[in-house]
Amino acid sequence: MAFPTDTVWGVLALMEDEAACKRIYEVKGRPEDKPLQVLVADLESALKLSDPGPLEGKFLRLAEAFWPGGLTVVVPGKAIPPWISKDGSVGLRMPDHALLRELLRRVGGHAAATSLNKSGEPPVRTEAEARTFAVDFVFPGEAGGLASSVVDLRTGEVLREGAIPKEALLAHLR
Repeated sequence: MAFPTDTVWGVLALMEDEAACKRIYEVKGRPEDKPLQVLVADLESALKLSDPGPLEGKFLRLAEAFWPGGLTVVVPGKAIPPWISKDGSVGLRMPDHALLRELLRRVGGHAAATSLNKSGEPPVRTEAEARTFAVDFVFPGEAGGLASSVVDLRTGEVLREGAIPKEALLAHLR
């Protein structure tokens, strides 16, 4: 399913549905060793999927400051299927999009996701572009425009500066 988010257009599938997640890789032409992120409806859902251990304080600070919003936080995961991430980590994001969060609540609080584009190309910008992809359903609407920023809490590294400036993220990692 394609969905406009607060950042860019995304493609989503139930995280527990291996065939649906593998279809995301096919639609994008994405290598299967590249992890999918997981969108969550709320902090409770994120905590059920993560095992941040001593990083929990930083994780909660980042979540409080930037969720819902354009931040993906990579943390050690809890029972993350290998078709989501080969190393057991998980990139979690709570979108600032009420309808999408409600949808996530209705499917168990989370879903696997990634940007809607061919691997290595920019994300699609319009609903018309989204409809060119072989997905089962395209929600109508407009996306926010900037990709999420990505922080790997395991290393403290900002992997991608996007919707949230790097300096703002680093201030919360100290």
